[in-house]
Amino acid sequence: MKKWLTKGGSIISQIGQGRGNSYLVQDGDISVLVDTGLKGSRNDLKAKLDDLLGGGDLSWLVLTHTHYDHVENAAWVKEHYNAQIILHQAEADYLKKGSSPLPKGTNLLASLVEKIGGKITSFSVYDPVDPDLLVDDEYQLTPKSYLMHTPGHTEGSISLIVDDEVALVGDAMFGVFWWSIFLPFADNVPLMKKSWGELARTGCKTYLPGHGTENTRELLIKQCNKYKVV
Repeated sequence: MKKWLTKGGSIISQIGQGRGNSYLVQDGDISVLVDTGLKGSRNDLKAKLDDLLGGGDLSWLVLTHTHYDHVENAAWVKEHYNAQIILHQAEADYLKKGSSPLPKGTNLLASLVEKIGGKITSFSVYDPVDPDLLVDDEYQLTPKSYLMHTPGHTEGSISLIVDDEVALVGDAMFGVFWWSIFLPFADNVPLMKKSWGELARTGCKTYLPGHGTENTRELLIKQCNKYKVV
């Protein structure tokens, strides 16, 4: 299980990986789960949460957005760990009904996948659940972490900034290729790039995406320069 320790004392554990990453942020008695992964990863998610929480509850469940691969375990986590769900107000209705539209492809292959996937509605259906707190542009979640609006992949995509050092970005950027953070799927590419600039301005050194491995600040800056992000 990969971990990151910030200078402020926050511990970030990667507890889900593969088709979807999820992370647990712990700072004293405060625990924040960021995304939940696919339903098929539930047993692994439970085992790691039980170990890290010592049988206790979660303070918060942050959903970076409401695509199925990030929220299929959200209703279960809320019930079993007494977690308060927080997400952007633009995606509240999707979570409540248990379905959200697939994003647009940003290249030819991804566009084909999106077109085919859009016809198979089961890809985007999950257990509905009511959120507990809705945010807009920025929200101080804990004394050492805050949420910021990072749209582009979806209208309501959000990121969690921990100790101004590590950013958990969901699908605001991609982590599969060492040379690029450009997403294969995004509803609004100009907004996606603008969000990169906002994330760079946080001063964070490490960016943990919903898919793939961590991105460095150096890579983010290079991508911002390449795409002329200001």
